[in-house]
Amino acid sequence: MANPADGEVELHAANAASGVPVRGLGLTACLGMLLLALAAPAWAQEEERPPAPPVPVADDALTAALETGELTEAEYALERARSLFHLARVRREFGDVARASARDATLILRDLAARAPDLDGAEQVAAERILARPDDGDVPVGDGWTEPEADESPVCAENVCVHWVDGSSDAPPAVDADASGIPDWVELTLATWREIWFQQIDAIGYRAPLSDESSPNGGTRKLDVYLDNLGSIGYFGYCTSDDPSKHDPDVFAVSAFCVIDNDFARRQYGTEHTSQEYLEVTSAHEFHHASQFAYDWGEDAWLMEGTAANVEETVYPAINDNVSFLELWSPLTKPSSPLDRGGFGDSEYGSWIFWRYLEEKVAGDSSILREVWERADAFDPSPAAGDDPPDDYSLEAVRHELGERGLGFAGVFAGFATTNRLLDYVDALDAGYPSPGLTKTFTVGRQAPDTRWRSWRINHLATRYFAFQPGQQVQGNARLRVSTRLPPNGATATLIIVDADGSTTRRRLQRKATGYAAGTTPFGREDVKRVEVVLSNGSTRIASCWSFPGPPAYSCAGRPLDDGRVFQLRGRLLR
Repeated sequence: MANPADGEVELHAANAASGVPVRGLGLTACLGMLLLALAAPAWAQEEERPPAPPVPVADDALTAALETGELTEAEYALERARSLFHLARVRREFGDVARASARDATLILRDLAARAPDLDGAEQVAAERILARPDDGDVPVGDGWTEPEADESPVCAENVCVHWVDGSSDAPPAVDADASGIPDWVELTLATWREIWFQQIDAIGYRAPLSDESSPNGGTRKLDVYLDNLGSIGYFGYCTSDDPSKHDPDVFAVSAFCVIDNDFARRQYGTEHTSQEYLEVTSAHEFHHASQFAYDWGEDAWLMEGTAANVEETVYPAINDNVSFLELWSPLTKPSSPLDRGGFGDSEYGSWIFWRYLEEKVAGDSSILREVWERADAFDPSPAAGDDPPDDYSLEAVRHELGERGLGFAGVFAGFATTNRLLDYVDALDAGYPSPGLTKTFTVGRQAPDTRWRSWRINHLATRYFAFQPGQQVQGNARLRVSTRLPPNGATATLIIVDADGSTTRRRLQRKATGYAAGTTPFGREDVKRVEVVLSNGSTRIASCWSFPGPPAYSCAGRPLDDGRVFQLRGRLLR
């Protein structure tokens, strides 16, 4: 019988070989595709690019209200942003509303800022209060300071200014060991952001955050960083924008200002890292968002949060705070979940391991991620691109960058999946990366020499791992025939032969036009511990988030054309 828990399905081999999913997608999915086709919104007939889909924080009452039409996208964005600062109030009105993740504020506020003009009257005023800088008077809806800015504030370097208050819960520690008149924590914060600027802008070459000279609420024309007691409401930091052009539907590159916690007190953030370490990785992460805003602040969540989490590792490799993202929801812990899923379960943060793979195994440095962002650039399309400027969405940008390097996405994704199973990363052992689990293990021997064809569904940008282990009486000269039937559009099969001494060999199976791919490998019990099979769906084909048909503007984490594809696998002992 099929086992729904592990995704195994029963089907006729002819259907599986064709790559056509069997037993349909279900009534709900079919109706959803029909509604998409019939109800294309007005913008689909124009050339105006819409805002990115709102970040799906959780499957809660707010999400349900959005899906049923009780809330418009703009109203949903407002209530989700309110929940950052006044969760109890939003729960009183809507019911079961989830608390956002500790690092979700940047994209939640991005969603609100992009949609604020679609709100009416008092709601638009509330949105602007939430999005205001902490020093913009009393901000009852958001997290504004309740005291005036300190007399010595801000303190500035070449490109960054740090703002703070004295004498309130938002104030940084008052210790001033060098008697400079500036609290030591403020000086440490400024030094940290200067170093991060050097590492990300000067060393790697990312675009500098845009000047805020046009911001109506004032600015220093440098990147402004505000210290605030975010730990009291459970957040590390965020960046948002008061750039007037953020309301222009044709503008997707804006200036930023950032807010981070005022002391990263261990009573609020725990003892896994020191307060300085939390300052460092949070600042590296949020600074990257400020740089992203200078390219395209409306990009897909998995690109924005994944590369920001990855840059923590690039700038501060010894801290390893981002390993927690791998443990929550990532291609290591949930390989059968699409890489670009973005949203529920913090999967957009766990996707950083893909960007790390591109750095370590494909390019050997961070240049590849910078070039991906240059392809996603909505601010200054390259003149060399002629009539086809970059402004790629996330998957496009990666595909095109890999293609420029002579690589296909499906092959790179297969290598990524195999590297994950082997945990073949520089920092994996020391940092304690979690290991992807096996979907199923088969014992092949005299009692059961043939597993016969077994079938599993695999979603786009997802992987399943299997293993064949030799039975008790498998002789030293035995061989195993591994056969697969793969659907079209990016499906791959890779063998990992694990020898008795623990050493491994990787081998990609060559797919024929029919979808058949097979290989034979030694299988003697004395020499081989097991043979693993990595089945990956590397398809990047998607439809538009809103209209059908039509070219997509985002990866959309769920308008794929190749989800639920059926892969078949068979292991047979050769005597």
